[in-house]
This record gives sequence, structure tokens and C-alpha cells, in this order.
Amino acid sequence: MRKLVSAVSAMAVIVATSSPAFAAQSVVEAVTPVDADATTIAAMESQCSALAAAHAVGNQDLWSAEVVEGDVTYVSGPTLNATPNFDIDESSVLPFDFHPSVTKIEGDPKRNGGSVNMFGLQIATAGYYGYTTYNFTADYDSTYLHAFSCDISKEAYIAPVLIPGHPVEGFYTNNGTNPSGGEGSCQGLSPANPHWGEDLGNCKFTKTGDAVEDDYTDPSYGPLTFVVNEPGIAVSQTQTDNLNSFEDHGASVQLTGEKVLGTVVVCISPSSTGKKLPGEWKQQNGYTGDKCTTAWFNGGATVGVINLNPDRASGITVPAI
Repeated sequence: MRKLVSAVSAMAVIVATSSPAFAAQSVVEAVTPVDADATTIAAMESQCSALAAAHAVGNQDLWSAEVVEGDVTYVSGPTLNATPNFDIDESSVLPFDFHPSVTKIEGDPKRNGGSVNMFGLQIATAGYYGYTTYNFTADYDSTYLHAFSCDISKEAYIAPVLIPGHPVEGFYTNNGTNPSGGEGSCQGLSPANPHWGEDLGNCKFTKTGDAVEDDYTDPSYGPLTFVVNEPGIAVSQTQTDNLNSFEDHGASVQLTGEKVLGTVVVCISPSSTGKKLPGEWKQQNGYTGDKCTTAWFNGGATVGVINLNPDRASGITVPAI
């Protein structure tokens, strides 16, 4: 997965307390429309078939159509899928808006410069972050219109052609009176005679070939020939993509381990000038130790303090004890 932000600091180890609350997710990866799927192609083919069928009305030609895919136009999305299949990149989780619930002061109070107060390091041992940001992948739906047209073609109908037949083949002879070269009075007979092929008196028929009935060729079709291209109505197709995304206001999380909150006043003593006397040491910000004393202020509280200013410190007033 592509990393968009740095990993969580080792100082703040967090764990999710509930399912992710995706409040302001944004897709950070471009969506590319995919090719028409089988369902979309089938819808296109259905339209083309209907257009081809309209041309067949009133004739016997064979009409067909072929889909010609066109432009793909964005309609909507990406929108989070109903079952989005979230996958959070745990290394990218960053917590924000920390709310401590249990704190402690680590170590003894320390002086800082000429301040009449003493300070300590405040540590949170429990609390929660109001929200988190992180990278994740999820399934998103996007809708596109797939335009197309139909190449309409036909195979022209070729009607049956008559193949004429003929009556029985042969000839008549007459061996009777006045044969006239063997034909006698039979030379007037022809296939037009309804009794052609039969013996008629002394006219004897000699067959030389069978009769052939009329016949027809089989109906056929000419070659497939392009006729026209006609537009179809674009088909809507929704595609699902698993996309890189970013959540900028996700679920709250609980603190595990400890978190350094910073330096705070743990012992406070109002100083006095002129006629006013110094006040009493008071514990602050959850400090419960016994080092809020002038003895500690003048002794241990000065140990290890880098920016202690002795010149300034010499002029301050603190309680007697």
C-alpha cells in the first residue's frame, strides 16, 4: 500500500477501541473505467439485434448487426461500496486531540531560572485521542455510460429458379397403310398431345428417355454486405475498484502505555516584595510528593537544572520552610 503520512511516534502507542468511523474519507487514487463487461455487451447486442430485426420487416433478407463500442463517459463515484472491505494501514495511523484522564508527575520537583515555582514532568497514564488519521484501502463503486453503435448488414435473399422439365422422350412409327417412311399418319403427333407417349392406333410409340418434371433451385442468400451504422442507447455500467484512500477524522483511540504531556508547575509559592510576606508552598497538577519545601527548593531542586539563573534566583523570596 502507498504510504501518505508518517508512522505514529513511538511515544504514543494506540489501539482502536471500536470499528473504524470513516467520517471524511477521500480517495487518493484515480479511477480508470474498465472495458464493457459481459452483461453490458449483452445489453448492447440486444439493442443491435432489435435494430437489425426492424430492417427485416417486409422482406426475406437475412439481417444481422455487430456492436461497435464507443466512448465511455463518467456518471458518478467513486462511492463507498455497501461491503467495502476496509484494510487500514496500521503504520500510517496518527492520533490527534489527546484527552488525558489519569496523570502523574515523574521525578522530583526542579527549579527553572529565577521562578519561585518548582516544576515536574507530567505523564499521562490513561486517556484517549479524539480522532485519528490514516491510510486505508476499500472497495468503491463508480458508474460510467458505455456508448456504442450497430453495424447493420444483410444477406440478400435469392429466390428459387425454375428448372423446366420435359415429357417422355421417343417417337411414333406406323407400319400400316401409307407408312410414309415408317411414320405414316403419325407425324402430326407431338408432346402437346395429351396422350403423348401412348400407342395411338397403328401409331406405336418408341420410348428413348424418361419424362422429367419441373424443378426449382433451393432458396439461397448472397454474401454478407454492410448496409448502415445506427446508434444505440448507451448502457450504464457500475464497476468496483479497490482504491487507496485517506481518512482525516477517524475513530477515537485509547492511550496504551504512557504519554509525556510536558513540564508543569508542581510546587507554587507566591513571592513577596516590599511589605508582603511570602505565601505557603502548594502542590499543583497532581503532584503528591513531599518535596514542595524551601529546603528542597534551595537544595535538590537545583540539581541538574540547566538554565538555573543564580543571579536572578538570589533576589526571590520563598517561604521559610
